Amino acid sequence: MYTGEVESLQKQIFEDVNKMAHVFQVSWLTKRCLKFYISDVLNFENNSYHEVLFACEIASRAHYNLKQSRYVSCFVKNLMTREISQTVFLRRYMADFAELSQRQLEMSLAVAGRGSYEMMMILISHFASALKSKELDKNSLFLLQNFDILSFRQNHPVYFKDFSNLLLEISEVCESSEVKDTVKMFAEGRSAKNVEVFQSANEEIAVEGEDSDDEDYPCKGTQTDKEPKRGWIRAVSGNNYHLVSGNSHQLITTENKEKTWIRVDYFLKPTKNQTFRRDFEINCRDEAGSQWSYYIEECTEQQWNLQKFLKNVPSNEVKHWIVTKSSTHLKVVCNKVTVLNFNFATDCDPDKRTGKPVWSRELDFCQLIFDHSMLLIMQ
Repeated sequence: MYTGEVESLQKQIFEDVNKMAHVFQVSWLTKRCLKFYISDVLNFENNSYHEVLFACEIASRAHYNLKQSRYVSCFVKNLMTREISQTVFLRRYMADFAELSQRQLEMSLAVAGRGSYEMMMILISHFASALKSKELDKNSLFLLQNFDILSFRQNHPVYFKDFSNLLLEISEVCESSEVKDTVKMFAEGRSAKNVEVFQSANEEIAVEGEDSDDEDYPCKGTQTDKEPKRGWIRAVSGNNYHLVSGNSHQLITTENKEKTWIRVDYFLKPTKNQTFRRDFEINCRDEAGSQWSYYIEECTEQQWNLQKFLKNVPSNEVKHWIVTKSSTHLKVVCNKVTVLNFNFATDCDPDKRTGKPVWSRELDFCQLIFDHSMLLIMQ
């Protein structure tokens, strides 16, 4: 007696079987294919990129061609439960950005989250090149048009404003009216298109209780109209830049280039008879991008071969740095990872004890000097 079971379903023929089940509306086989996808295809033995890519492409094609959104939600949930970095996967998946199809772009949005900080950072890396070419490529435009502006604005109000300022700068150099209209609508907090990319898949994940982590940024909160205007600008090597007031400063580097450096000159509150200026410098030490040394004047060694290293620096080419100086610490966060939390009282080199009383002084203003080919700074 026929029981409605498949004796053997293999990865090599899985997609063909699933397509037939969908076309001929064989419900029991459709369910069996989904079960196989969850139990076998998503069962990564080594958590390798190729295993994840294979499952990703199946989910993407199932949704794009067959309108089966359940595969996407299962894939994204599997990444989360296995603690596979979505950002690391996307950097590789989207590496050949100009050649990505619309299907792959939609899948990227589903994996990252249409209003996520991670997708914003990926967009920024391509917007940086737009400033050079004076044009926004079609794939960047597609992502921007399908970005969840309302969600991003609600969860990251400060970064929404900064991101909008960068886009407005791009729209000024681009000649395309479509780019200008899209940027205008983004800055106003309106979706450029009424496209609901993977809506059902994302809703399914939300119902199952996947909440995003709270962001830990020093600048979190909304700004009022009375606050000074701020925005990202592309810095030109060889020029000095005064950074915005406050103890936290933001930079974005868009490539890893060995022996490039970034220095922040801190001008601390003077006394009646004396001024104080102290330097903080970071140096890229390898093309992989994970080795960065640092120097804090009068606290650590400046000599190149004796410098200390930042810890756990993400290897991403695009790095969002937040440098914060308080009366007790100098803290550096890179792509949400704290790579330095230097205590002036306890972390100075044994032969350097003069740094603490000066670094603990209140900040007057900062100046940025750098030798890096592509740098965005908050002004």
